[in-house]
Amino acid sequence: MEKLHLPAGYDTVLEEFAKKNNVAFETAFYNLMDFIQLKDYSFHSVKVLVENPDSYLEEGTEIEESEILLAYMESFGENTVGAKVYGYYKRENAFLALEIEYDNPLSCWEILSMFQRKIPSMEVKNGELYLFYVHNLQETDTSPDGFPPIRELSEVEEKYTKAGYFESIYLEEEEEWED
Repeated sequence: MEKLHLPAGYDTVLEEFAKKNNVAFETAFYNLMDFIQLKDYSFHSVKVLVENPDSYLEEGTEIEESEILLAYMESFGENTVGAKVYGYYKRENAFLALEIEYDNPLSCWEILSMFQRKIPSMEVKNGELYLFYVHNLQETDTSPDGFPPIRELSEVEEKYTKAGYFESIYLEEEEEWED
């Protein structure tokens, strides 16, 4: 892929953005372009792939895999419209995967705000939003077709999975209005 050439000043801003988000320069540019295209859309179904998830958490390498997975599941599932979340994380694979089904659609803005307000690589396929939190797009497969099917893992890999349902934070308010 050829090197991006931006107008004076923009390259400096993009370099700072890339450094702050710990991504390659080109990845930062493509992530922003994805965001511009998808920011006004809403989604019921979201799939998330996080490269080196330990690095996003303070002392992450010292936290057990299952606790890291739970932290990410809570990050994307709690305080929402209600969500079923399936997750997989095996530290030696260096990737964490989530499949999320929200009870009601959430905007791209709302979904991105759940995880450190980082802008990932994004793609939409069959109405599902795919988020790829990776350092370098050119070195990582970020295709929806390559996304690991969490609910279809072998028994050996199944011990690295979790699933849960997070209640809607809006249910109580709706019930109060009915009274």
